[in-house]
Amino acid sequence: MQVDVNAVLDKLKKTVRSDNFEFVSRANRSKSPVTTAIAKIVAKNLVEDDFQKHELDHNGSGEYIWIFISNDGVRYYIKFKFLQNDRVKFISFHEA
Repeated sequence: MQVDVNAVLDKLKKTVRSDNFEFVSRANRSKSPVTTAIAKIVAKNLVEDDFQKHELDHNGSGEYIWIFISNDGVRYYIKFKFLQNDRVKFISFHEA
């Protein structure tokens, strides 16, 4: 399956810019999550070369999980999916 990474990035950036995103809260985080402000800056600066892979969510929802690693000074590992209500759910977003 051919992936249009630029279309994914456009959708992500628009959604994040509109504050339509959330972070998965985990009680036992081994990595420190980023702030909302940092998430907005990092998402805005993502480029096609930051794309790592996409895969079906293991929960059986039929939704895709997208994985990027930013490379603009500080490297961030970003795993997210698009929700049906035009929101983004960041499953992981921390320094790589």
